[in-house]
Amino acid sequence: MSVLFVGLDHVATLRQAGGSRDPDPVIVAGLVELAGAGGLSLTLGRDRNGMQERDVRLLRETGRTVLNVCLPPLDEWVKLALAVRPDLVTLVSEGREGFGAERGLDAEDRVPELQPVIETLRSGGIAVSLLVEPAPAQVKAAQRAGAAAVLLHTGRYGWAGDAATRGAEFEKLVNASKIGRKLGLTVHAGGGLGYQTVAPVGQIPEIEAVHVGHSLIARATLVGVEEAVRELLRTLAGEEGRR
Repeated sequence: MSVLFVGLDHVATLRQAGGSRDPDPVIVAGLVELAGAGGLSLTLGRDRNGMQERDVRLLRETGRTVLNVCLPPLDEWVKLALAVRPDLVTLVSEGREGFGAERGLDAEDRVPELQPVIETLRSGGIAVSLLVEPAPAQVKAAQRAGAAAVLLHTGRYGWAGDAATRGAEFEKLVNASKIGRKLGLTVHAGGGLGYQTVAPVGQIPEIEAVHVGHSLIARATLVGVEEAVRELLRTLAGEEGRR
Protein backbone atom coordinates (compact mmCIF):
# COMPACT_ATOMS: atom_id res chain seq x y z
CA MET A 1 0.00 0.00 0.00
CA SER A 2 1.26 3.47 -0.86
CA VAL A 3 2.17 5.89 1.91
CA LEU A 4 -0.33 8.72 2.40
CA PHE A 5 0.93 12.31 2.26
CA VAL A 6 -1.65 14.85 3.40
CA GLY A 7 -1.62 18.27 1.74
CA LEU A 8 -2.05 21.15 4.19
CA ASP A 9 -2.50 24.00 1.69
CA HIS A 10 -6.26 24.18 2.10
CA VAL A 11 -5.94 24.42 5.87
CA ALA A 12 -3.86 27.56 5.41
CA THR A 13 -6.35 28.85 2.84
CA LEU A 14 -9.18 28.50 5.35
CA ARG A 15 -7.16 30.35 7.96
CA GLN A 16 -6.41 33.15 5.52
CA ALA A 17 -10.06 33.42 4.48
CA GLY A 18 -11.10 33.88 8.09
CA GLY A 19 -8.37 36.37 8.87
CA SER A 20 -7.55 34.57 12.10
CA ARG A 21 -5.09 32.10 13.59
CA ASP A 22 -7.33 29.12 12.98
CA PRO A 23 -7.27 26.53 11.66
CA ASP A 24 -3.55 26.15 12.35
CA PRO A 25 -1.79 23.89 9.80
CA VAL A 26 0.71 22.85 12.46
CA ILE A 27 -2.01 21.56 14.79
CA VAL A 28 -3.81 19.84 11.92
CA ALA A 29 -0.51 18.22 10.92
CA GLY A 30 -0.19 16.71 14.39
CA LEU A 31 -3.66 15.17 14.11
CA VAL A 32 -2.87 13.88 10.63
CA GLU A 33 0.25 12.13 11.90
CA LEU A 34 -1.54 10.67 14.93
CA ALA A 35 -4.13 9.18 12.58
CA GLY A 36 -1.44 7.33 10.62
CA ALA A 37 -0.45 9.44 7.63
CA GLY A 38 3.13 8.95 6.53
CA GLY A 39 3.90 12.43 5.23
CA LEU A 40 2.95 16.09 5.15
CA SER A 41 2.95 18.29 2.07
CA LEU A 42 2.60 22.04 1.59
CA THR A 43 3.11 24.57 -1.17
CA LEU A 44 5.04 27.81 -1.15
CA GLY A 45 4.77 30.32 -3.97
CA ARG A 46 4.12 33.92 -4.74
CA ASP A 47 1.02 34.03 -2.56
CA ARG A 48 1.96 30.98 -0.43
CA ASN A 49 -1.73 30.01 -0.36
CA GLY A 50 -1.80 31.53 3.08
CA MET A 51 1.05 29.27 4.16
CA GLN A 52 3.48 31.21 6.33
CA GLU A 53 7.20 30.80 6.85
CA ARG A 54 6.37 30.23 10.51
CA ASP A 55 4.27 27.20 9.50
CA VAL A 56 7.09 25.64 7.52
CA ARG A 57 9.63 26.10 10.28
CA LEU A 58 7.34 24.71 12.98
CA LEU A 59 6.38 21.74 10.83
CA ARG A 60 10.06 20.97 10.37
CA GLU A 61 10.65 21.16 14.11
CA THR A 62 7.56 19.30 15.31
CA GLY A 63 6.66 16.92 12.50
CA ARG A 64 7.38 13.24 12.99
CA THR A 65 6.85 12.09 9.41
CA VAL A 66 8.28 13.09 6.03
CA LEU A 67 7.90 16.80 5.21
CA ASN A 68 7.53 17.67 1.52
CA VAL A 69 7.61 21.31 0.45
CA CYS A 70 6.42 22.18 -3.06
CA LEU A 71 7.95 25.37 -4.44
CA PRO A 72 8.96 26.99 -7.74
CA PRO A 73 12.63 26.84 -8.80
CA LEU A 74 13.31 30.45 -7.82
CA ASP A 75 16.12 31.76 -5.61
CA GLU A 76 13.80 33.13 -2.91
CA TRP A 77 12.17 29.77 -2.27
CA VAL A 78 15.32 27.72 -2.71
CA LYS A 79 17.01 29.82 -0.01
CA LEU A 80 14.09 29.24 2.35
CA ALA A 81 14.22 25.51 1.68
CA LEU A 82 17.94 25.44 2.45
CA ALA A 83 17.26 27.25 5.73
CA VAL A 84 14.41 24.96 6.79
CA ARG A 85 15.76 21.72 5.27
CA PRO A 86 12.60 19.68 4.69
CA ASP A 87 13.02 16.01 3.87
CA LEU A 88 11.87 16.56 0.31
CA VAL A 89 11.44 19.53 -2.01
CA THR A 90 9.16 19.14 -5.02
CA LEU A 91 9.78 21.70 -7.73
CA VAL A 92 6.61 23.00 -9.37
CA SER A 93 5.76 25.58 -12.00
CA GLU A 94 5.82 29.25 -11.04
CA GLY A 95 2.65 31.03 -10.02
CA ARG A 96 0.82 27.89 -8.96
CA GLU A 97 -1.94 27.82 -6.37
CA GLY A 98 -1.17 24.36 -5.05
CA PHE A 99 -0.19 21.25 -6.94
CA GLY A 100 -3.78 20.19 -7.54
CA ALA A 101 -4.59 23.39 -9.40
CA GLU A 102 -2.47 23.14 -12.53
CA ARG A 103 -0.46 20.86 -14.72
CA GLY A 104 3.01 19.67 -13.93
CA LEU A 105 6.29 21.43 -14.52
CA ASP A 106 7.55 21.17 -18.11
CA ALA A 107 10.82 19.46 -17.21
CA GLU A 108 11.59 18.41 -20.78
CA ASP A 109 12.18 22.00 -21.90
CA ARG A 110 13.93 23.13 -18.70
CA VAL A 111 16.60 20.54 -17.92
CA PRO A 112 19.57 22.97 -18.12
CA GLU A 113 17.72 25.47 -15.92
CA LEU A 114 16.67 22.87 -13.36
CA GLN A 115 20.01 21.10 -13.00
CA PRO A 116 21.79 23.80 -10.91
CA VAL A 117 18.71 24.31 -8.71
CA ILE A 118 18.51 20.60 -7.99
CA GLU A 119 22.24 20.38 -7.32
CA THR A 120 22.04 23.29 -4.87
CA LEU A 121 19.27 21.58 -2.92
CA ARG A 122 21.01 18.22 -3.02
CA SER A 123 24.20 19.81 -1.71
CA GLY A 124 22.12 21.10 1.19
CA GLY A 125 21.07 17.58 2.07
CA ILE A 126 17.57 17.83 0.59
CA ALA A 127 16.10 15.22 -1.74
CA VAL A 128 14.46 16.74 -4.81
CA SER A 129 11.37 15.72 -6.74
CA LEU A 130 9.70 17.26 -9.78
CA LEU A 131 5.95 17.56 -10.28
CA VAL A 132 5.45 16.35 -13.85
CA GLU A 133 2.71 15.09 -16.10
CA PRO A 134 2.62 11.27 -16.43
CA ALA A 135 4.41 11.32 -19.78
CA PRO A 136 7.56 9.30 -20.54
CA ALA A 137 9.46 12.34 -21.84
CA GLN A 138 8.76 14.30 -18.65
CA VAL A 139 9.83 11.47 -16.36
CA LYS A 140 13.04 10.95 -18.33
CA ALA A 141 13.75 14.69 -18.22
CA ALA A 142 13.38 14.68 -14.44
CA GLN A 143 16.01 11.97 -14.21
CA ARG A 144 18.37 13.86 -16.54
CA ALA A 145 17.95 17.00 -14.45
CA GLY A 146 19.17 15.12 -11.39
CA ALA A 147 15.94 14.64 -9.45
CA ALA A 148 15.69 11.72 -7.05
CA ALA A 149 11.92 11.45 -7.43
CA VAL A 150 8.90 12.47 -9.46
CA LEU A 151 5.43 13.45 -8.31
CA LEU A 152 3.15 12.38 -11.14
CA HIS A 153 0.32 14.87 -11.59
CA THR A 154 -2.96 12.96 -11.38
CA GLY A 155 -5.29 15.84 -12.20
CA ARG A 156 -6.42 14.56 -15.59
CA TYR A 157 -7.18 11.19 -14.01
CA GLY A 158 -8.87 12.57 -10.91
CA TRP A 159 -10.99 15.11 -12.76
CA ALA A 160 -11.94 12.88 -15.70
CA GLY A 161 -15.60 13.22 -16.63
CA ASP A 162 -16.20 9.66 -17.80
CA ALA A 163 -14.90 6.14 -17.23
CA ALA A 164 -13.18 5.84 -20.61
CA THR A 165 -11.15 9.01 -20.10
CA ARG A 166 -10.27 8.02 -16.56
CA GLY A 167 -9.15 4.60 -17.73
CA ALA A 168 -6.90 6.09 -20.39
CA GLU A 169 -5.36 8.50 -17.90
CA PHE A 170 -4.83 5.68 -15.43
CA GLU A 171 -2.83 3.75 -18.03
CA LYS A 172 -0.61 6.80 -18.48
CA LEU A 173 0.08 6.77 -14.74
CA VAL A 174 0.92 3.08 -14.82
CA ASN A 175 3.31 3.52 -17.74
CA ALA A 176 5.00 6.62 -16.33
CA SER A 177 5.48 5.02 -12.93
CA LYS A 178 7.13 1.98 -14.50
CA ILE A 179 9.51 4.21 -16.44
CA GLY A 180 10.32 6.17 -13.31
CA ARG A 181 11.13 3.04 -11.36
CA LYS A 182 13.35 1.71 -14.17
CA LEU A 183 15.26 4.99 -14.11
CA GLY A 184 15.84 4.65 -10.37
CA LEU A 185 13.41 7.37 -9.35
CA THR A 186 11.11 7.31 -6.36
CA VAL A 187 7.58 7.73 -7.69
CA HIS A 188 4.78 9.63 -5.94
CA ALA A 189 1.40 10.66 -7.37
CA GLY A 190 -1.05 13.42 -6.51
CA GLY A 191 -3.32 16.22 -7.65
CA GLY A 192 -7.10 16.03 -7.78
CA LEU A 193 -7.29 12.68 -5.99
CA GLY A 194 -10.27 11.92 -3.77
CA TYR A 195 -11.76 9.05 -1.81
CA GLN A 196 -13.32 7.55 -4.94
CA THR A 197 -10.22 7.74 -7.11
CA VAL A 198 -7.18 7.29 -4.88
CA ALA A 199 -7.25 3.52 -4.32
CA PRO A 200 -6.37 2.40 -7.88
CA VAL A 201 -3.44 4.83 -7.96
CA GLY A 202 -2.22 3.69 -4.57
CA GLN A 203 -2.26 0.10 -5.78
CA ILE A 204 0.13 0.73 -8.67
CA PRO A 205 3.23 -1.17 -7.46
CA GLU A 206 5.75 1.46 -8.54
CA ILE A 207 3.97 4.34 -6.77
CA GLU A 208 5.35 4.63 -3.25
CA ALA A 209 3.17 7.50 -2.01
CA VAL A 210 -0.04 9.31 -2.88
CA HIS A 211 -0.72 12.96 -2.02
CA VAL A 212 -4.26 14.01 -1.08
CA GLY A 213 -5.22 17.48 0.09
CA HIS A 214 -8.50 19.19 -0.73
CA SER A 215 -10.80 16.16 -0.59
CA LEU A 216 -9.39 15.06 2.76
CA ILE A 217 -9.67 18.51 4.33
CA ALA A 218 -13.21 18.82 2.97
CA ARG A 219 -14.11 15.47 4.51
CA ALA A 220 -12.51 16.55 7.78
CA THR A 221 -15.04 19.36 8.12
CA LEU A 222 -17.70 16.65 8.47
CA VAL A 223 -16.02 13.86 10.43
CA GLY A 224 -12.90 15.42 11.92
CA VAL A 225 -9.28 15.32 10.78
CA GLU A 226 -8.29 12.01 12.33
CA GLU A 227 -11.33 10.11 11.06
CA ALA A 228 -10.90 11.59 7.57
CA VAL A 229 -7.33 10.28 7.50
CA ARG A 230 -8.34 6.88 8.85
CA GLU A 231 -11.07 6.59 6.21
CA LEU A 232 -8.61 7.33 3.45
CA LEU A 233 -6.10 4.84 4.84
CA ARG A 234 -8.80 2.17 4.89
CA THR A 235 -9.63 3.03 1.30
CA LEU A 236 -5.99 2.68 0.29
CA ALA A 237 -5.82 -0.67 2.07
CA GLY A 238 -8.79 -1.93 0.06
CA GLU A 239 -11.13 -1.88 3.03
CA GLU A 240 -14.42 -0.05 3.32
CA GLY A 241 -13.48 3.61 3.65
CA ARG A 242 -16.32 5.57 5.19
CA ARG A 243 -18.18 3.94 8.06
